[in-house]
Amino acid sequence: MNKISKILILGGGQAAAYAAKEIRSIDIKSDLTIISEEKYLPYERPPLSKDYILDKVTFDDLLFFPENFYKENKINFIGSTQINKVDFDNKKISSSLKNYDYDKLLIATGSTNRHLVVSGKTILPEENIIYLRNFEESNILKNKINEANNITIIGGGFIGLEIASSAVQKGKNITILERASQLMGRVIPLEIANLIQDKHEAVGTKIHLNADIKDIKKIINSYEINHNNQILSADLIIIGVGSLPNTEIFQNTSLKIDNGIITDEFSATSIEDVYAAGDVSNFYHPFYQEYMRLESFKHAQNHGINAGKNLIGQKTSYNKIPWMWSDQFNLNLQLTGICNNYDATAQRGSTLEEGIIYFFLKNRKIVGACGLGVGGKIGRDIRLAGKLSEKKIKVTNELLSDKNNKLNKI
Repeated sequence: MNKISKILILGGGQAAAYAAKEIRSIDIKSDLTIISEEKYLPYERPPLSKDYILDKVTFDDLLFFPENFYKENKINFIGSTQINKVDFDNKKISSSLKNYDYDKLLIATGSTNRHLVVSGKTILPEENIIYLRNFEESNILKNKINEANNITIIGGGFIGLEIASSAVQKGKNITILERASQLMGRVIPLEIANLIQDKHEAVGTKIHLNADIKDIKKIINSYEINHNNQILSADLIIIGVGSLPNTEIFQNTSLKIDNGIITDEFSATSIEDVYAAGDVSNFYHPFYQEYMRLESFKHAQNHGINAGKNLIGQKTSYNKIPWMWSDQFNLNLQLTGICNNYDATAQRGSTLEEGIIYFFLKNRKIVGACGLGVGGKIGRDIRLAGKLSEKKIKVTNELLSDKNNKLNKI
């Protein structure tokens, strides 16, 4: 009788859940276990800054798969478990309570919040200073937003702006402090950033760019924030200044790490029988011929599926074109590809009602596209832009700019 292999998945997020699902769809015999720090079954994180704060969804709505899915597919889920030692040589994982053996290991530990540092001091979470990464933090955040009146959000990225949008809809006074010269500067073009800023300011949100925070001081039940020689008062401070790959437990091992766990296009790490997927992985993308670490729900899902295939021997290259989105107020933002290293741009649409899309070209091929519009009007063209990019089809600025030219006909 053949030995049933032991497959361990570290992490309880989207990459882990979809890797497990993919493994089980092909391999029904292996002993498959997910080990998570959280007590909850894998769930969606994007709604935590939007619909969950606004009470539009419950936790059960966020679950990728119901509890009976794991039982029916014989996927063991072990929650509330902190791994404290990894022995790659002997293929053992240890927690404070138990040791786990594995034949194949998938690391899908995701990312962790980057802590704000002010004048050399690390700002840690406390009663009215909140970071958002998981469901329990979202519960705390929702309650704190309900109690507060004047809220300062430090960080003008996806998370900060989505929380700002949600809090404004609850009637709160919002101020955003962003250290860069534009909002969402790491991923979207200035033109789109300016449109998003206009929308937030139109509903009363105060936005300070190039914000240089010198001090955060607690004054009884509120805080004073000293930035650019101004004093700002806040009942609640929410911090969203990026994230770091969750690799701390692996730092003193032979695993190759550089801004995440280094993996090849087959999700394999530098150690045999060890794979990595999702936010924690700095992976080689054969389409762009470079290493990258992405943080988006769709990437986590697709990369988890790819890792699952490769882990059980179905060698499959990962070459998905990146895609991400954000909903703020009635606006939908979507991004496909990589919006840098381009030599030309083209704009389609001129109003938010019809949708505005910027295409980024190199050698007449689309390398990325970013759009913003009311509702989901830009979605179709953004998806098609991704397909044109994937197929490396040559286009012209004039062709892309004219809305009468249907992208699916190119």
